[in-house]
Amino acid sequence: MAVVLAFIIYKTNLIGLVKWPLIFFTVGLGAAIAFVPIEERPLDHWIKTFFKNIYRPTKFFWRKSNKIPDFFNYKITSTREDFFAPDINLNPVRKQRIFEYIKSIPEEETSTNQFDLEEKQKINNVLNEFDNVEVAQDQINIEVQKQEKPILQTRVRKLQVPKEMGNTSSHLPNQIFGSVVDESGAGIAQAIIEIKDQNEQSVRVLKSDSNGFFLTNRSLENGAYSVLVEKDGFNFPKIKVELSGQKIKPLVIKP
Repeated sequence: MAVVLAFIIYKTNLIGLVKWPLIFFTVGLGAAIAFVPIEERPLDHWIKTFFKNIYRPTKFFWRKSNKIPDFFNYKITSTREDFFAPDINLNPVRKQRIFEYIKSIPEEETSTNQFDLEEKQKINNVLNEFDNVEVAQDQINIEVQKQEKPILQTRVRKLQVPKEMGNTSSHLPNQIFGSVVDESGAGIAQAIIEIKDQNEQSVRVLKSDSNGFFLTNRSLENGAYSVLVEKDGFNFPKIKVELSGQKIKPLVIKP
């Protein structure tokens, strides 16, 4: 093909400066197409691919397509006509014939040999032996041992009588103490005694014992104090106390 094209160019009236380069180019291109492969493919394949890619459009438009779910595309390929069981005729006449047929079937006779009979007899004899067993009742004597109670040694201590509240030798200076009694002179237990200073600030809160006695745990500073007593069902007056570093007399607070 390249040689024919070169011969046609040779027969034209072109000048030699143009004619002979075209002839050599045509012959060389034909030889390259025929004998020079590129990546195991002929040269004409690459030339065709080159021109196709040039004239192929490079702008693409994408259009979304709606995909129908697979379970909507399900189609029944075949149907079974025998899906439902056929109706059974169970009228009284039909039932009676079925019962007669079942009764007419002979029962299978089970043959027992001598070995089976002897084994069954031995089992029955063993079971009968259990029915004839007599269990002797043993008398069990239970002796209850009486445990002696332990002797507890007790120690008796004499209770000390509280010291007379009028004895001030055992108290400290500026220590407020006394007793809360009712109208008959009996002590009032669990009475709340609050001691306030001259600024009406609470400095001590006490509670009387079972005999109505109360005592501050330590001495107070010099100054004027007021003693307030509270107890349900009683109304106690406010008592003023002046402390000057000396031992005071016991207070007797009555409602």
